[in-house]
Amino acid sequence: MLWFFLQLLMFVSLVHASIVAKVGNQVITSEELSEAFRAYWREILHLPIARATKQDMKDFLMEYIRAKIVQREAQNMGISVSNSELEEYIRKNIGSERLSPVVKNLVKVEILVNKIVDRISKNLNVTENQIVAYYYLNLRDFKLPAQVLLKRYTTQDLDTANELYYRLSHSMEANLPGVKEGPPMWYSIQALPEIVKRQLYPYQKGSVSKPIDVEGSYLILKIVDVRGAGILPLEAAKPIVRERLLKERRQEVFRQWFSEVLKKYPLEFYSGSF
Repeated sequence: MLWFFLQLLMFVSLVHASIVAKVGNQVITSEELSEAFRAYWREILHLPIARATKQDMKDFLMEYIRAKIVQREAQNMGISVSNSELEEYIRKNIGSERLSPVVKNLVKVEILVNKIVDRISKNLNVTENQIVAYYYLNLRDFKLPAQVLLKRYTTQDLDTANELYYRLSHSMEANLPGVKEGPPMWYSIQALPEIVKRQLYPYQKGSVSKPIDVEGSYLILKIVDVRGAGILPLEAAKPIVRERLLKERRQEVFRQWFSEVLKKYPLEFYSGSF
């Protein structure tokens, strides 16, 4: 009889040794957590698992618990994710479609979060006064760097590139055979490659770069317009501010919702699991 109880105690201790946490009546084992963590680290973060630390695993455990709760609550709310929705989300936000089932499930949770937020924050609104106040209180966020509007020309032939450079430099027509002309685009001067900065300095309207060899083809840039550093005007900033405020408020609504939901799920953590 004593032998039986000793064996039972050993069995119970072994079972608990493999349990990392309990979320309500759901058990998370070390094997389950390790599999999910490795897949997430490899397929989403694209990092070697050897670089992972115990703290990384603990942080992931909290996210994994959050995922369990979100799935349960979404089911209670009648919210689900179709295969087509999941595939589209992966294609748009992750790129790689060769994900393991465990990672696909984690991605599905993020879609569920978005759907829950849509439902619980559907009456959120941002007023004009709030937008204006946010703009003036955060003017630093709307600073614009000095920019140049660049027109790009490419050709495969160096002689053609030199002829094009001569013509553009003397404000002549650039219609030469074999030359491709791209639409003008604004670029931050600070972000331009050093070779382009040197060629276009001091960034005056009409400045033209000499032919730049780019993997066998030749690129010539012309400054069409110049825009000095400044602040993005309020009217142009309004859509950005509105989107930012709505995003912040949606996140806050979800945090409050999850904080309340969490009270329904007793959490147990088992020491020595990592």
